[in-house]
Amino acid sequence: MARPGPSSPGSAGAPGPRVRLGMLVPSSNSNAETLTAALLAHRPDVGVHYSRFRLPPELGDAIDAAVLGDAPSLLADAELDAVAFHGTSGSWVGLDGDRNLSASLAAATGAPATTASLAVVDALAALGATRIAVVFPGPAPIADLIAQEYARSGLEVVATSTPETVLSNPEIARLPAEDIATLMRPAFVPDAEAVVCIGTNLRAGYLVPEFEREFGVPVVDSAVATLWKLLRLAGAAQPTPGWGRLFEV
Repeated sequence: MARPGPSSPGSAGAPGPRVRLGMLVPSSNSNAETLTAALLAHRPDVGVHYSRFRLPPELGDAIDAAVLGDAPSLLADAELDAVAFHGTSGSWVGLDGDRNLSASLAAATGAPATTASLAVVDALAALGATRIAVVFPGPAPIADLIAQEYARSGLEVVATSTPETVLSNPEIARLPAEDIATLMRPAFVPDAEAVVCIGTNLRAGYLVPEFEREFGVPVVDSAVATLWKLLRLAGAAQPTPGWGRLFEV
């Protein structure tokens, strides 16, 4: 039986958030909850519920139902309005795999589903950007795979920026703002219509407005884009000032 959709503001119902979003978060990610809470600080109508899973050991490993385990079914118990896989591996492993993952999540939870990688692609389409630069806090060869995968979606990667040393997921989350800015800055090349920050544990979302003001091009952070897409899937999108051009779309 289909559950009722989100009630309209002012209608009778239980107190608290009327829209329920779900996120499947890698266990080593410490950015998802805090950034999402900051983005929704002025949205008391939206609640977000989380379930965690452990990433496979290799970056090239695909994420599927076996990796996620019970995490989707545990989220389903909350009767969500939309759900997302809060990870970006599909950007280099393959977006078709993420489309299949979204379909399985929708079947498991009864709610429309997306992934961080698919949300980024949708965000770029909404912004009308096809020539992009990529910021990725992982190995340069993976950034090359991202460029190849994006090309299959009609996106041309005109520049990439990666760190000089390999960072673990917790190390990525602990990067100070100045190190994140140093990683981002080389991506702002003249040919780029947008800059994409891939990696939901990279805290680039907080720096988006200042870089957009400085360079005049939109910046799409994968963690920010995930929430943007979830709100659209749940029918709860509205402009949110202070977080960059994407949240003004």
